[in-house]
Amino acid sequence: MRRASRILVPAALLLSAVAASVGIVSVPAPPVKPDVAPAAALNDLWNRYGDQGGHWTGGDRTASVPLPDGRTAWLFSDTFLGEVNPDHSRPPDSPIARNTLVVQRADGTLAETRHGGTADDPAALIRGPGSEHFWAGDGIVEGDVLRVLYNRYETTGSGGLDFRSAGTSLATFRLPALTPSELLVIPVSDRVAWGSELLEDGGHTYIYGAEQGHLRLARVPIGGLRGPWEFWTGHGWSPREEDSVRMLAGVGTAFSVIRIGAEYVLITMDTSPGFSPVMLAYTASAPTGPFREPRVLHRAPEASDRRIVYDATAHPQLSRPGKLVVSYNVNSLDHGDNLADARIYRPRFVEVTWPPVLRFLR
Repeated sequence: MRRASRILVPAALLLSAVAASVGIVSVPAPPVKPDVAPAAALNDLWNRYGDQGGHWTGGDRTASVPLPDGRTAWLFSDTFLGEVNPDHSRPPDSPIARNTLVVQRADGTLAETRHGGTADDPAALIRGPGSEHFWAGDGIVEGDVLRVLYNRYETTGSGGLDFRSAGTSLATFRLPALTPSELLVIPVSDRVAWGSELLEDGGHTYIYGAEQGHLRLARVPIGGLRGPWEFWTGHGWSPREEDSVRMLAGVGTAFSVIRIGAEYVLITMDTSPGFSPVMLAYTASAPTGPFREPRVLHRAPEASDRRIVYDATAHPQLSRPGKLVVSYNVNSLDHGDNLADARIYRPRFVEVTWPPVLRFLR
């Protein structure tokens, strides 16, 4: 029997916007406008894939990890599966898996959706004991395996916000089969959603995390995600997580940090006022910051009094020179909207100019 769908509550709701403020904030348009355009080919690719049904039909998180053989592993958290009707609606009993992985072939076409359970009764790809569920962070290839950080949550009741953070785990997938082979509990607290971004740079893998809208940072030698980790104290590194410091306010639960030339660019939806449609880019000269005053990259037009946007994520391997491809997630606060129109709860891809060319509005 297929599982009845449940109300989708993105991880960002608990860990960033709610912690920072309450409600959805209307942000005035910025005085300057960067070069930005929809990434039409990517939006069309995912819409066509979702409309086919029989696999992923919508989801959030949207992290992409290039694999050694030219494929890409797309990591999703809450994911609609099942069918989509010709009018773009979903059946009311459409199943939802807490996390999935979609395989993109080397030729760019989307292949299978990996999940647990069966086709008729799907479950999350990565599952924990009892009431815990896992939401995806970022992933990285280490040798002949793909490693992905997941943040664990424990259900405490029947309401949409009845869950609490339970810590961070590292899932290992054997390559090229992408078969889950190990699930390791990382010895960190449940206060930080670790793994929002993984960045390899200068012999280390930097592990960025979010704590109630604040940036935190850990690192390991490249190839050492299984640990031990060390944590940024503001002036050095410590083996103790409790010595780590908050580095920046207003980041989402998912965001990106990428190196472009000598500059480190952090891209996030602005969560300082709550759920905001404004996408920001901060820059720094080191992966540890400090991050300078942000630039506005984009104002998401999908945001409204009942639709939220969140989890800005850069995809540098898909980007042209001088451009950055960035995705963000869209969700409705009314679960019925996501059933009435499957196209709402899907990532949106935009292409922004970097460095941005700013033009004054007229």
